Amino acid sequence: MLRFVTALLMSLGLATAAVAAEEHARFAVDTHYKILDVPGNVSDPSKVEVREFFSYACPHCYSLEPAIDAWLESKPDFIDYVRTPVLFLRNAEPLARAYYVEETLGLTEEIHAPLFDAIHKHREPLFNEPALANFFRKYGVDPDKFNRLYSSFGVSTKVRQAEALTKEYKIPGVPNFVVNGKYLVLRENLKTTDELFEVIEYLANKEKTGG
Repeated sequence: MLRFVTALLMSLGLATAAVAAEEHARFAVDTHYKILDVPGNVSDPSKVEVREFFSYACPHCYSLEPAIDAWLESKPDFIDYVRTPVLFLRNAEPLARAYYVEETLGLTEEIHAPLFDAIHKHREPLFNEPALANFFRKYGVDPDKFNRLYSSFGVSTKVRQAEALTKEYKIPGVPNFVVNGKYLVLRENLKTTDELFEVIEYLANKEKTGG
């Protein structure tokens, strides 16, 4: 009996090692992801951070949103998902400010997807403060309150921090993902959206287990 249990444990161990080796072989550094030169800080050190760099002005970000939403429903609990708007696209700064206004108000769940839809589906030119204030009015945000937050020290600070982090991580385009401040996913080398999230989870698990 003891021999059987020992053999079973060994076979399970070998199977686990084989799965890990297969996964490791599938995703390679400098092919599917790169290691950042200088690791960055994360928002919640008790979890593994997955940070999305995006812009409401980016059609590729908009196209990826349904897949992100689906993944967020099933992602591991130890993953902390964070969004960072970039500023290097045309019309990006007003939209970055709008993101941080919705975040400050706790309205990201209500406004994030509709703002994407308004720009890319309904072709609304929401690229300046007055237009965005009018859009936020639909969600119960008084335009004067929106304008105060839009130009506030807190929002301006977050915008500067987002721009600095984008440069620090050398984000080449959007949408893009950094795992735990250490790994930049190389999306251009991935074949499918499913593979994107497989790489993200592979790197997150790598960080979780210290592998």
